[in-house]
Amino acid sequence: MADWLLWLIALGYLGLLFAVAFIGDRSPAYWRSGLREPMVYALSLAVYCTSWTFYGGVGRAASHGLDFTLIYVGPILVITLGFPMMQKITRVAREQNITSVADFIAARYGKSRVIAAVATLIALVGVLPYIALQLQAVSLSFGALATGLDGHGRAPVWTDTGLHVALTMAVFAILFGVRHVQANERHQGMILAIAFESLVKLGAILAAGAFVTFGMFDGPGDLAARLLSVPALQARLEGFSVGPEWVSITVMSALAFLCLPRQFHVGVVESGRPADLRTARWLFPAYLGAINVFVPAFAVAGLLVLGSAADPDLFVLSLPMRAGDPLLSLAVFLGGLSAATGMVIVETVALSTMISNELVLPLLLRGGMAARGDGALGPTVLRIRRIAIFAILLLAYAYHAVIGGRLPLASIGLIAFCAVAQLGPSLIAGLYWRRAHRHGAFAGMAGGFLVWVVVFLAPTLTGVDWVSSVPLFGIEGALWGIGDDVDALTRGAFWSLALNTVLLVVVSRLAGAAERDREQADAFVGPVVEARQRPQAAHRAAAFDDLKTLVARFIGPDRAELAFGGPVAALRDRDLADHTERLLSGAIGTASARIMVAATIRRHRTAIGRSQTLLRQASEAILFNRDLLSATLDNIGQGIGVFDRDLRLAGWNRRFVEILGLTESQVGIGMPLQALTGPGGGLNLAILLEEQRDPDRRRQAHSHERRGADGRVLELQTNPMPDGGFVLVCTDVSERVKTLDALRESERRIRIYTDNVPVLIAYVDREERYRFTNRPYEQALGLERGETDGLSIRTALGEDRYGRLKPYIDAVLAGRHQVFEIGFAAAGAELARGTYIPHRDEQGRVIGFFTLYQDITEQRRAEAVLRETAETLERRVAERTSELTALNEALAAAKAAAEAANLGKTRFLAAASHDLLQPFHAARLLTATLSERLGRRPEAPLVGHIDSSLGAVEELLQALLEISKLDAGAVEPQPRAVAVDEILRLAVLPFEPIARRRGLRLKVVPSTAAALTDPALVRRIVQNFVANAVRYTREGTVLVGCRRRGGALAIQVWDTGPGIAPEQLSTIFEEFRRLGSGSEDEPAGLGLGLAIVERIAARLGHTVAVRSWPGRGSVFEVVLPAAATPVAARPPETPRRRSPATDLAGRLILCVDNDHAILTATRLLLEGWGCTVLAATDAAGAREALQPVGRAPDMVLLDYHLAGMETGLEVLDALEAAVGHPLAAALVTADRTEALKAAARDRDLPLLHKPLKPAALRALLVQRLATRQVPAA
Repeated sequence: MADWLLWLIALGYLGLLFAVAFIGDRSPAYWRSGLREPMVYALSLAVYCTSWTFYGGVGRAASHGLDFTLIYVGPILVITLGFPMMQKITRVAREQNITSVADFIAARYGKSRVIAAVATLIALVGVLPYIALQLQAVSLSFGALATGLDGHGRAPVWTDTGLHVALTMAVFAILFGVRHVQANERHQGMILAIAFESLVKLGAILAAGAFVTFGMFDGPGDLAARLLSVPALQARLEGFSVGPEWVSITVMSALAFLCLPRQFHVGVVESGRPADLRTARWLFPAYLGAINVFVPAFAVAGLLVLGSAADPDLFVLSLPMRAGDPLLSLAVFLGGLSAATGMVIVETVALSTMISNELVLPLLLRGGMAARGDGALGPTVLRIRRIAIFAILLLAYAYHAVIGGRLPLASIGLIAFCAVAQLGPSLIAGLYWRRAHRHGAFAGMAGGFLVWVVVFLAPTLTGVDWVSSVPLFGIEGALWGIGDDVDALTRGAFWSLALNTVLLVVVSRLAGAAERDREQADAFVGPVVEARQRPQAAHRAAAFDDLKTLVARFIGPDRAELAFGGPVAALRDRDLADHTERLLSGAIGTASARIMVAATIRRHRTAIGRSQTLLRQASEAILFNRDLLSATLDNIGQGIGVFDRDLRLAGWNRRFVEILGLTESQVGIGMPLQALTGPGGGLNLAILLEEQRDPDRRRQAHSHERRGADGRVLELQTNPMPDGGFVLVCTDVSERVKTLDALRESERRIRIYTDNVPVLIAYVDREERYRFTNRPYEQALGLERGETDGLSIRTALGEDRYGRLKPYIDAVLAGRHQVFEIGFAAAGAELARGTYIPHRDEQGRVIGFFTLYQDITEQRRAEAVLRETAETLERRVAERTSELTALNEALAAAKAAAEAANLGKTRFLAAASHDLLQPFHAARLLTATLSERLGRRPEAPLVGHIDSSLGAVEELLQALLEISKLDAGAVEPQPRAVAVDEILRLAVLPFEPIARRRGLRLKVVPSTAAALTDPALVRRIVQNFVANAVRYTREGTVLVGCRRRGGALAIQVWDTGPGIAPEQLSTIFEEFRRLGSGSEDEPAGLGLGLAIVERIAARLGHTVAVRSWPGRGSVFEVVLPAAATPVAARPPETPRRRSPATDLAGRLILCVDNDHAILTATRLLLEGWGCTVLAATDAAGAREALQPVGRAPDMVLLDYHLAGMETGLEVLDALEAAVGHPLAAALVTADRTEALKAAARDRDLPLLHKPLKPAALRALLVQRLATRQVPAA
């Protein structure tokens, strides 16, 4: 597949993900309601299943057996047995406004910036190999699809697919997750896209697994049987036992599930309701089981089909490609792309938040950014995160470029797991051990990470095993080795985590806890003692307004106003500072938030003037926004007034004063609502005063219409506000009321019209209730005007009549027009014609139906009288024409007998012609043999005359056979759209040499038209026309072309021959009708060509016509329908140069035919060409004839119908089974059925029809034997 097409598909898929994310962001409330939120949350946890799962899991299974399942055991244990711990983590994260795993650990250990930085660096360095794994997987799969399984190699940097993938993923990660400053906000769109990706990769791998298991093999049983037949593979796939590796991989996967930045972001930061975790507790393990159910099948099938030399990491993609299924291969590629992009997007978004909040922002804040009050800092934070995303992916690409595919995908993933697992001891201990200290956390993470760098990172980058090369680590069987039977991964994981845990415990017990450490331990572990009374001196903090201004710079003024409203306004000192830290931690992390609050406190103490400047700027901004809002409200068409809880006017726009008919001097701030309801208040608003005095009604929205003295109609809408006031919206709806009045007048007129027509009219909605009835209809039902509106049709008609009408009602509501007759005993009517017409809305849905009943009683009575009169007349006519009827029956019987006789004759001709072709075939072969043996002897012309006579008889039999097939209906047309130019070109081609020999101009007019017909049968018609034209035209031109006639096409053949007399035009299509002789050097025709033409045209439904001018020429034409769409004519085939005649001497030819005369004739002909010929009449004879020869024949010529029920194809199967390989063969038969032609095409066998021309047989042998060597004597 082309590179550009793969890129286009990949970008299109990423665009689809962006559209899904856009939908999620547009309607977050919809996706957070009902069961949708927990389902989406559980599916988003499947971001854990990266391309390691999609590709590397199969590679791990192929090389290590079933231990690939261990990386899923850990997460399952965490989400099930560790469910209380997950609940505690999510609860604490929500309370502390946590943004990342580094933020979580730092917040636990006294909001330490050092701890946050160390955790961020460990996560960044540890995850880089994991991201590089995704780039490697996408590059490998891209290369496999683009260049084939063996054609992908390392490309230069500027053309490397990995670099392009890294940059593309960086762009999409920014678009998905870096649009808001608040990192602890829920990214509904991104999470919805990740859940969608989880479904895509699950569907892709299940489809591929089902195809491999049940498409390439016969199910799991077949795979297991083949595996057992190869002991080496069986031992490779099953050779594992429970040991240290099990424990190490399970522990690492469990800790990675907790500490991977993307898993923490999806599972903790994006967690909503407690129900989310409960759903994920069972759905996430089920997903892991489903996505891995076919991994063993992939591993076994890959080793069996592709071999152990193939890359096992690509078995999932390679197997569909090897099977030749491009669509499934593309689906697998998209599934792998989903697995990689989901991980990279969430991972880089989480890492960029950690880098900005825990590394970059603290440095900037220490450098003085906190002291500058030059505007909002949100854009700066976003720029830092976007730059961080590009940097992360470029570093991951650099790692990918360095390792150069030296490691399997699973090994890279386990290395990354071991790095991130170093955060686990500090995280878990911080939740349950109150004495865990930041110094211990630092020591443990640093020590474990150092071991990881030495054991894993450095060897992958340098290619040098430092553990073995450095003497300190080369102690065999002691400190480092644990045991010679334990792999390096287990040893490294054990010592790094052991050192991490020991340092955490020892250093924590030695360190002393500060006040902030104890506070955060209480918040995470849980309070066990009463809150201490803090010294007043430690509680000093910035003023309320300074802290609110600080928060506004990061999260915006509106949200800051809400965050500092209500009870928060009463907080002071340390409590207010803690509240501010929690707000800022959601945007910049706990460590940076602590720095910002401290800087603000210092700035408040030393720079009050600058704070006043900030306040002044904020005030100016507020005033500007208020002026802008006022200008906006003054220029809308509705009047808006705001009243406080005391029903006093708090604000209004200009339109409010105009609509109420007041002046500017009559309104003012604090004006009571009662003043607007008095005599001088313009419009009467007393109804509003009544509503607002009622406690129940004032909490609801209301709408009223009031008509003024000037004729205007106003709509008054009241909407309550949370503080107890309400907003009054006044709209001038005078035009709308006028329109409604006009509609009511129109309805009145319509009722006048419908009430005075002698037809019962009604409209019924989809719930089968009347919405309109005219007076006659109401009178028929015995109801008064207005009683039918909303009345059920069942109630109005009664059960009996409703039951008879129910089928018609169901049909019209299904969208089908109904007309029927029914008894309608009302107003003197006995019978009525009912008409039901469906009513559809703009989307085509049926929303009701119209009913019309018309009295047809008198009409039916008149029809009955007419029917009686007609019956009387018919009786009289029947009596007078009985003799004529008898005569017609006799004539019909005679005609049927004649037709039966003709049909019998036709069938007889068809069978007889077939049997007669057999001896003519032998005769033609014998005359050809005799002619070759006589050479130039005097008897040779006599043999030529015999052959010509046999040819004429053969032509006659062929024509009779064709006519019999047409008469018997055995020819079945197969119409299709075909270019007319192609039909004309192929029809004329055989006659060009004859025309040149006779000095005639045979010309074809090119045509661009397309016809809908059977091209083969139409070509036969045109060939007959051209053959007659060439035969009877002595000089001049034969012109072939096509004319358009409306929606039809006329293919015409013009000639300058002698023409046809008018009295003979009606007889030329009869059998054996010949109007004269043609050229002296051309044999006379049989007189059957035009008879065949007429029958073919009749079979096709086409029209044949002829016009002639005696002495000047004739034109024959066939008219056929034009195709709806144009069709391009196939280019003419370039004649292949005939290779020099292959020497047939020494070729062994086996002939199988149940006719001994044909066998003799064929043997004599082939021996004359130097061939060695073996003859047989059946399969047993063929095998017997081959035994003395001792080798397979070079060619087998087979008749199809042999003795008994045996066929030539069965003989060929038996011979191929005997020799053990396919044989070159051809069918030579008189059977011309379509079934045999199809069978020959299916087996790629040449099909020659008897009687066979020797030249055709020789051409076939030369073609088939040209590349086969003659065996040595």
